[in-house]
Amino acid sequence: MSERESKQKKAHKQEQKVIPVNTKAKDTFFKKVYENEERQRKLASFLLGIEAEKAATANVRPVLFGNKENDFSCLCDDIFYVLTEAQASVSPNIPYRLLEYATAGLRSMVDSEQLLYGRRRVYFPIPKLYVLQVGLEHKKEHLPQKVQYDMHLSELYRSATEKYGEEAPKPDLEATVHVYDFRMTLEEVLSYIEQGDLPKRFEAYDNDMRNYALVANGITYMQRTEKDARYKMPSNRTTVAEYLELLLERGIFVDLLSDKEVCDMTMAQFSRDDILIYQGREEGREEGREQGIKAFILDKVEDGVASSTIIQKLRKHFALDEDTAREYFRIYGKSE
Repeated sequence: MSERESKQKKAHKQEQKVIPVNTKAKDTFFKKVYENEERQRKLASFLLGIEAEKAATANVRPVLFGNKENDFSCLCDDIFYVLTEAQASVSPNIPYRLLEYATAGLRSMVDSEQLLYGRRRVYFPIPKLYVLQVGLEHKKEHLPQKVQYDMHLSELYRSATEKYGEEAPKPDLEATVHVYDFRMTLEEVLSYIEQGDLPKRFEAYDNDMRNYALVANGITYMQRTEKDARYKMPSNRTTVAEYLELLLERGIFVDLLSDKEVCDMTMAQFSRDDILIYQGREEGREEGREQGIKAFILDKVEDGVASSTIIQKLRKHFALDEDTAREYFRIYGKSE
């Protein structure tokens, strides 16, 4: 071994092994699932097809997400896994958001500015970026044909082809996000609850990610049966609590869903956004709509969500134009 290789190996051994945990991140069912070291190993093994010898949970100090609840990161065999859960529609901007998130995690491994700008090489774990997409869709054509697909940062760049033709510059910065999309139609969720039928595209994924999606999608569906006529009440279950019992019977997250405290937390977590959204959607109750918008904004501000994201969600959930959404945020968006 050369002297240079020996120095590199020594420096590699001295690198920081564990990324600081964000203790302020809210406890959620997503975090409960992956705080278990064995599940971390299984996740790493599934994503890369390798056996992970050890795993260290690392909820990275968020940058763009604020106090984002459903982001999980871990180190496994010098690989830095960044996994975020996304609900409802797929955001085309997720590659950039995860790039910032991963960069924040890597930066937290450097003990000082002096080390970062010094002559000694800093060794980082290999970042891998993933999205677990859950949610309900009313139209089947809105769903992908396959569960797994990739999104690229380069898809967000402006095109220079028209101006430069074949000589258009290629970007020097790229990031690939591996998406596991477990969204379901209303008919698919109802069929799963009543018959235990899984969408055919789900069959190859017998793992915690699929099970998490079944928990999230099923709870969301059950909560909306009393608010929206498009959600047909299942013949065998009428409440969220009964749906969680059904999941137990089917052997899904038995260790977690057997715990009443975890179940209560989970139901509260998935109901919060729905309650806020539907409170503001009630037709003929302008006062209720106003209070719903206010509560929605304050909740997102408390979670540290970026103002641009809050405005975007206001437009989507309350059918507001951009100027109106911005005005609501100006009025209610100040932390109390």
